[in-house]
Amino acid sequence: MFLWTQIISFYIITHLWTLVLSLTIGYLVYKLAMFYHLYYSLPPGPFPLPVIGNMLTFQTKTFWDDIYRQLSEKYGPVFTVYMGNTPQVMISDADIARQVFSKTDFAGRPKTYFATLLANDVMMDDYGNSWEALRRVAHTAAMKYSINERLVNVAVDCVDKTVELMLKREGPDKPIKPVDYIYLIFLNIMTNSAFNESYNFDDIVFKKFKYVLKDIFEEMNLRLMLTEYIKPLQWIDYKLTNKMSNAYNEMRDIIYNKFKQHYIDYDREVERDFCDALIAAKDDALREGRESAPYLTDDKLGMTVFDMFFAGIETSEKTFQWILLLLSYYPRMQKRLRDEIISQIGDRLPRHQDRQQCHYVMAFIAETLRFRNVAPYGLPHRSVITSKIGNYTIPKGITVYTYQGIILKNSNDKHWTNGDHFLPDRFIDSDGHYITTHSPAFIPFGVGRRKCLGEKLAIADLFLVLVRFIQLTQNYDIILDSHRDLSVDPNSGYLINPNDQDIRSSKIIARIII
Repeated sequence: MFLWTQIISFYIITHLWTLVLSLTIGYLVYKLAMFYHLYYSLPPGPFPLPVIGNMLTFQTKTFWDDIYRQLSEKYGPVFTVYMGNTPQVMISDADIARQVFSKTDFAGRPKTYFATLLANDVMMDDYGNSWEALRRVAHTAAMKYSINERLVNVAVDCVDKTVELMLKREGPDKPIKPVDYIYLIFLNIMTNSAFNESYNFDDIVFKKFKYVLKDIFEEMNLRLMLTEYIKPLQWIDYKLTNKMSNAYNEMRDIIYNKFKQHYIDYDREVERDFCDALIAAKDDALREGRESAPYLTDDKLGMTVFDMFFAGIETSEKTFQWILLLLSYYPRMQKRLRDEIISQIGDRLPRHQDRQQCHYVMAFIAETLRFRNVAPYGLPHRSVITSKIGNYTIPKGITVYTYQGIILKNSNDKHWTNGDHFLPDRFIDSDGHYITTHSPAFIPFGVGRRKCLGEKLAIADLFLVLVRFIQLTQNYDIILDSHRDLSVDPNSGYLINPNDQDIRSSKIIARIII
């Protein structure tokens, strides 16, 4: 009897394992079949491997932007790249991008690991009533503050203090690395604009902000991308995910507490900063009984302030790095820009209205945004319904990007002549005026319904900082210690950074006046 029991048990266990193994293999075959069925139904692209997709394509010292350009040339203006098992449809044509992203069909955001860190915000929240309410309020506040005279005083004060510190610590006539000083300028503009505070290099809050908004991405680099797109790594590499989560939670708490403190001495008649503007917008919605009112919670408004930090500081300071490097690389352009500022503004403080007279300054900024767009991939969209891109059917839930870096520099495109050359005069008309009506391919801030809401604020910041920086260095020339190519840093995967050696070699020397 005992022997028969053992035989039956062995038979059941053996067949059970066979069943489990068969089901497992069947499930994997099914998932693999669905994976490649989706691959063949989406726009063309390099052949992906299961789990890792096309990630091996990016295991190179070549900057990712160059890889995407090669893929666009090979597969056309709409192509697909797999990050892990996640397909990403890339659009590298201006006309197609404008048509696609003008619709709500692709107004969603994918639910990635990074998106969960920024829950209930404007930047990464999915499309819906809550997002629309926050977007409307944040856009209004940003537009209003971008023409506020207080921004002028804030920007000028931040540049004055930082340039004075830079010249004092570094001294003239020797190479300096201006990166940290530039970051200090734009961080203080944002902190002053958001909650009327400023910091220096030694402040703990400054160090925390800089780490979360900048340093952590350079520290994690490829590990962060792998964790973003290969979900099992979020549990395997738990130290990374915990570190990211803790850092973001700490910064979110800092900003949220500063936002809440504004209620203590809030005065509707005195708008001190961006937090006050958001509180005023919330009060207006509640008083008028708008449908958006329930969505304007303090948690969501606090995250809106967080978005201004995350989206505004890093992109603006990297753009200004490129501006300084390009001024150094092209001394004749630097002289022309300096001469215009002297003739149109002189030594007085810049004003918002000066943009209407400083045509070359505005053209130089616009061409920098085009030639070295620091966020060439933009932000991911998600198809909220099954829709079409050209002849391709895009199922619901697919990630879609506007590849604005290619669109902004495509020399073969009808929108640009010599797109791979830095030519500010392309934004100057025959009368010498800045062309405010841009080409449809000028999309440094994205395109469509989820276009960057801080565009006007960013342009205002760059103009004020550049003009004031030039005014304070009118007795100096900004030159390069050695004349290198205007290369990008191949180690930075997502943002277009100046090569560290190039930006380090910037040099401020005394100008010899004959």
